[in-house]
Amino acid sequence: MSNSTVTSISILIYTIIFALLIKTNEISAWQSYDSSCSCLSLNGTVCMEYKCRTTVKISCFSSVSLVELADGSSKTLSNLQIGEHVLVNKHDTYEPVIAFIHAKQHGLFDFLEITLRSRLSNSTSILLVSPNHLVFDFDSNTARFAGKFHVGDRVQFIDNHQLVPAEILSMKLTKAQGYYAPLTPSGTIIVNGVVSSNYATVSNHALAHYFMGAYRWWINVVGSSSPSEKVHWILEVMLYIEGLIRWCGGEVWSGYDVYDGFFQVSSIV
Repeated sequence: MSNSTVTSISILIYTIIFALLIKTNEISAWQSYDSSCSCLSLNGTVCMEYKCRTTVKISCFSSVSLVELADGSSKTLSNLQIGEHVLVNKHDTYEPVIAFIHAKQHGLFDFLEITLRSRLSNSTSILLVSPNHLVFDFDSNTARFAGKFHVGDRVQFIDNHQLVPAEILSMKLTKAQGYYAPLTPSGTIIVNGVVSSNYATVSNHALAHYFMGAYRWWINVVGSSSPSEKVHWILEVMLYIEGLIRWCGGEVWSGYDVYDGFFQVSSIV
C-alpha cells in the first residue's frame, strides 16, 4: 500500500472518530441564503454603497456560470457532467470533474454579481458567486473570499490562454437560478475566466484542499454519487470538525480565517 493511500485512509479514520464525538445534525443544503443590507453611503436619496451580511450555509456558483471544456467550447455548470474535463489553471490544464460538492438546479439564491474587465483585451466578464467562496487575487497570488473583494481590486483571469489581471468594475447583490459546486483533483477551476477555488468558508485554500483529500480518496474508491443538494456525509463530518477547531481557537495556530458573513456592494438587483 502506497504512502499516499495510507495518509488518505488515516485522514478519513480520524475524521470519522472526531465525528463520533460531535452531535450529529443534518446540514440543510436546501437552506437559501439570507442576506440583509444597510446603506453606508447616500447621495441624496440614492444609496451608493451597501454593507451586507449573509448567513449563507452553502457555497457555490450559479447554474449559468461557464467553464471551458477540453475541446475549447464552453458549458454551463447546470449542463456539466461528472467526468467531463474542464480548464483548471493558467497552464492550459484540463481535469475531470470528479464530483459536485452539492448542486441544486431549481430555486433562486443570492449571489455576488462581480463585473470584471481584462487588462489584456478589455473584454468584460460577470462572475456569479457566493460571498464566502474563494477566488484568487492577482496581486497577492492568494485565494480570498469573494465577499472581501472591492471595486478596483484585481483577480486572476484567463484571457487568450494567458494569466492576466482583471479589474473589478462593480459588485452587486443579485438572485440567480440554482447553484453548483464542482470538485476537481487540483481543487481549482476556471469559471467565467476567473481562477477560482473549489472551496469556501475557510480562507486557507491549501488547508482546505488537504482535508478534502479524504473525500477525493473516497471518490476514487467508491465512485461519485449523482449531483445532489445534500452534502455528502464525509463533508458534513468535516464541517463539524471545522466548527470544533474554531471552538477550540484552532484558526489561530492553523493559519486560516472563517468567513464572517460581511460584504459590500454598490447595488442590490
